[in-house]
Amino acid sequence: MSRVFNIIRTAKKDRVRAGRLILELIRELAPRLEIEFATINRSKLSLNSVNGSLDAPGKKYFFKFHTEEGETETMQNSEYYNAKILADAGWPVIQPIFMSTTPGSQFVVYDHIDAPTAFSAYEEQEDRLLAGGAYDKAVVDKLLQSERTLGKKIREAYLGSLELSECANIEMASLFQIFYRRLVATGEPTRLQNYYIGKDVQLPNGKSIPFNELSKKKWTINGVRYQQTLEEIIAKAKDLLDPSKEERVATVIGHGDDHNGNRFIISNEYVLFDPAFAGRQPALLSYIKATAHNVFVHPQWLYDPQKLEKSLKLMVSIDDEAVTVDYNWSIEKLSPLRLQILDIYKREVWKPLIQELADRKLLPPYWKDYIRAALFCCPFLVMDLIDGSKYSPAQTVLALSKCVELGSKTGEDTVVERFLKDIAPKNI
Repeated sequence: MSRVFNIIRTAKKDRVRAGRLILELIRELAPRLEIEFATINRSKLSLNSVNGSLDAPGKKYFFKFHTEEGETETMQNSEYYNAKILADAGWPVIQPIFMSTTPGSQFVVYDHIDAPTAFSAYEEQEDRLLAGGAYDKAVVDKLLQSERTLGKKIREAYLGSLELSECANIEMASLFQIFYRRLVATGEPTRLQNYYIGKDVQLPNGKSIPFNELSKKKWTINGVRYQQTLEEIIAKAKDLLDPSKEERVATVIGHGDDHNGNRFIISNEYVLFDPAFAGRQPALLSYIKATAHNVFVHPQWLYDPQKLEKSLKLMVSIDDEAVTVDYNWSIEKLSPLRLQILDIYKREVWKPLIQELADRKLLPPYWKDYIRAALFCCPFLVMDLIDGSKYSPAQTVLALSKCVELGSKTGEDTVVERFLKDIAPKNI
């Protein structure tokens, strides 16, 4: 077990002890910082990471650690935290004052940053709406303008760095750790195995069903019939997201994990940090995490399901072949703000990128399925959605429904299908 993995595991049970372990590691690897004390922050977003503050004489720092299952086996020829490569490509990213990039002992230290994250800013607005109020229009207008500004910078960075790469040269890219390596890996069991395989799913009627059995059924959600089972979606993701699937693939220089929790708001502009998975990476994969978590994967069903518990109305029936779910949650009702964000992402990043790939004949014919598969992995593999200690049976069914909505084809008009239609290139 790596030292960082041990620290992160310890932090879930004993933050004080984990703080002492962090202090030992940083004093060993960065003695010049003269750190005297380490404090770990509480964060609902930190599943495989910890962050917090470091105190030195007359100085304060911010740190972040991140680890992935099996990383020492799958990243032998790679590293974390390629912050400089992002800055050189034009990304607005905070440069660390110290970093350790070796898998197993990786962490990054910044000067103390006294600024809110985009996650906290959006959470405040969505909590207002959930409580029966309304968005603060002045605040939202500033947030959306910040999105537009960042989107333009990301587009320029993508188009300026786009090239055709040999898959053999990028298959160890760290971004694969949070997609393909959570599905298929050597060494330690994958998240797919740890979370779902051989486990039971608790249902709202007090009964349970083995995940392996549930995964073979097709879903109808709020009257929309989805064409693939969970088993088929997972198999498709394993195939399409395999780094060695093609001999060559279109790549860009990207952050890869630029969700709202990794964005500070400084002078009304987003500045990114924690580039743990940054580098040259598949063009179709690079902006998936941002799109999924900032739009489709709402924290009020992923990280804070108790916020929806009082208002959630859900009915589910399961027969030999199908799962039928009806619920009162929809992104249109819960967060119209996120649809405005999606419009910006489509216009500023996705549509220009897809069109450029098509114009240069670098867009694979299965690009829509690839995006679906990658979007699916974000909620399905970031949290154990059938963990009864975190989710009620109704919340679990809702979360699995949202995964199916992201990963499966349907011939009907859904938010995901409209997104894919809107970013499709012209003249092909």
